[in-house]
Amino acid sequence: MGNREQTMRAAETGAVTARTSLVSVIAPVYNERECLEELVRRIDVALQGRPCEIILVDDGSRDGSWGEIVRLRALYPAVRGLRFSRNFGHHVAITAGLDHALGEWVVVMDSDLQDQPESITSLLDKAAEGYHMVVARRLGKRHGPFKRSLSQLFARAMTWLADFEFDASVGVFRVMHRDIVDAVCAMRETPRLFTAMTDWVGFSRTSIDVTHGARFAGETKYPLRKQVALAVRGAIGFSEKPLEVLVTLGFVIASVGLTYALVIAVRALQGGIAVLGYASLMSAILVMGGLAIATTGIVGLYVGSVFAQTKRRPLYLLRASEGIETSVLPPSRVNEEPTLARPLAVREWL
Repeated sequence: MGNREQTMRAAETGAVTARTSLVSVIAPVYNERECLEELVRRIDVALQGRPCEIILVDDGSRDGSWGEIVRLRALYPAVRGLRFSRNFGHHVAITAGLDHALGEWVVVMDSDLQDQPESITSLLDKAAEGYHMVVARRLGKRHGPFKRSLSQLFARAMTWLADFEFDASVGVFRVMHRDIVDAVCAMRETPRLFTAMTDWVGFSRTSIDVTHGARFAGETKYPLRKQVALAVRGAIGFSEKPLEVLVTLGFVIASVGLTYALVIAVRALQGGIAVLGYASLMSAILVMGGLAIATTGIVGLYVGSVFAQTKRRPLYLLRASEGIETSVLPPSRVNEEPTLARPLAVREWL
């Protein structure tokens, strides 16, 4: 074996060793300045003794969050920062963190401390039993009854639409093996629904129960309007069932109309038709007109999604970074084949 080949193999071995010893923690940030120091402190304590990096992705914050990330970088060497040029969205911010994460195991969590950093070690310990992904099921959710009901409705709808199980008690908080991270990063489609994408790629997974904490400071960044928009994007991005329902509904209405026409024809032949009024006619016109408009709108959403894909724009643009080399950005993964799964060596980092 030549010197060049030996050097390359040694470099590859060193890279694998470094990666398997590192845990990456990703937290998207949008106007969460007041939460950041406590978040970083608690992650640092929770992962004491484990090499880690904490990637904070500023999704166009306007409250000074980026300045706080820069300050924390000086205090905690493990902190890394990415700053978007504008607000690209929660799930795109998670994608940016995944693109730049170096760890063999990657933790994703929200930055408002409702996902409690103390649960990270429990997720990692469970993953060490041989799972590619462990998700956190939130006990005693701190949301109001209306938001809990809406979450359950969304989970049931997505379970039916996407043909795999959605749990209303599960958010983005989870730990993932590098195989899942690479597979998700290879999916550059829009719209993005992180939880559905991680379920779609497969691999072995399980869940553990964790305590859902109270928001440390500030107000929720996911009002009803954004939740509804997320639900619509998820339905359009991960299922063709809305179109199938419309086709079925169209055939049902056509069958009812044909049956009614036959009944009218028979009654006309028997001389049993009275003077027709306008109520039934207007009702039929309004129902069919409403269905036609709804159908056009749903088809338009799918066409719009396809149009967005054809433009091949980047998912996000970076304005600045801290602790991450972005002069050479991660390669565009638009045409990249998903990484083949390697044997899961979960105990290499223990």
